[in-house]
Amino acid sequence: MIVVKDLVKKFKDLTVLDGISLEVERGEVVAIIGPSGSGKSTFLRCLNLLETPNRGEIQIGDVKLNAERYSRKEANALTRQTAMVFQHYNLFKNKTVLQNVTEALIITKKMKPKEANEIGMNLLEQVGLAHKADSYPITLSGGQQQRIGIARALAIDPYALLFDEPTSALDPELVSGVLAVIKEIAERQTTMLIVTHEMDFAREVADKVIFMADGHIVEQGTPEEIFDFPKHERTKKFLQQVGSQ
Repeated sequence: MIVVKDLVKKFKDLTVLDGISLEVERGEVVAIIGPSGSGKSTFLRCLNLLETPNRGEIQIGDVKLNAERYSRKEANALTRQTAMVFQHYNLFKNKTVLQNVTEALIITKKMKPKEANEIGMNLLEQVGLAHKADSYPITLSGGQQQRIGIARALAIDPYALLFDEPTSALDPELVSGVLAVIKEIAERQTTMLIVTHEMDFAREVADKVIFMADGHIVEQGTPEEIFDFPKHERTKKFLQQVGSQ
C-alpha cells in the first residue's frame, strides 16, 4: 500500500503541493490528470525523493518516511520501492539497450552479468525489442526508447512504477505502442501511478483517477465517476477543455 499524508512541496515562495493526502492499494493503477502546473509531476518526483518535500509522510510498502526528519538509510530504502519512467526517456546514450536495462541490476543489486542479461533479454522480449538489445538509444525511435525505459523500470522489480507523462514527448503514431505496453503491465496487477494527458487511456486502464489543480487533489474516484459524473466545477471545466465529455 502507498499512503501519503499532508505532503507539502515549495519552491521558494511558491507552494506546488499543498497538503496532498492519498492512499493507493497494492496492485492498483492510479491515473493522475489535471492542467499543466497543477503539481502532478512534482508529486511523483516527491514519492521517490527526486524532489525533496518540505513536510508530510510517505509510506510505500513497509517503508515509511517523515519528510521533515529522515536518515540517508531511510531515503535509500524509500527510493528502492519505486522506479520512474520519465517523459524524455533518460537513457544512457553511451550504453546499449541491454546495458541500459541491466545497469541497476549489476550496480545496485550486485547481480552477475549473465543473470542480469537473462532478465534484461526477457524484459526486452516483453516490450517487443529483444532484437534491439545491442543497439544504442540514438538509433531508436522515441517510442522504442520509452519502451526501453519501461523495461529498465521493471528490471528492478519495484513495489510501484511511476510514469511521468510517458507519451507526451512522442509523435502521435508512436503513442499507441507505448500505451499498449503499459496496459499489459497493468493487467498483471502492478501498482502504478501514471501522470497522463491521455484521457481515453486513463479511462480504460485506471482503477482510480485523481484530478489535481493548483497543488491540491480536487477530486478522485473511479474512471466512471470522474469522467462521466464529475462533482467539482473545476473538474468539469478541465474535462470540457480536453474534450472528454
